[in-house]
Amino acid sequence: MVWQVIWSEKSVKQLEKLDKKNAQKIYDSVLDCTENPFRVVMRLTNSRFYRLRVGNYRVILDLQQSKMIIFVVETDQRGNIYKKY
Repeated sequence: MVWQVIWSEKSVKQLEKLDKKNAQKIYDSVLDCTENPFRVVMRLTNSRFYRLRVGNYRVILDLQQSKMIIFVVETDQRGNIYKKY
């Protein structure tokens, strides 16, 4: 089964601000985990969210297992993203 990917407005705006090379790398990495997201993501401590590591960037995901949806919450650099979650 393939998981469906849904991007939040915030994550789309953040991708648009990045240079094309990094934005494409993040986009491809998210799409690569649609077969089995649990092999590449890690759960954040004391949170319902997961993180996907893409170089110096982190993608915060909400995996809705019952519906098989990967909801991309936010994308930011490693130093900034963990302060929010």
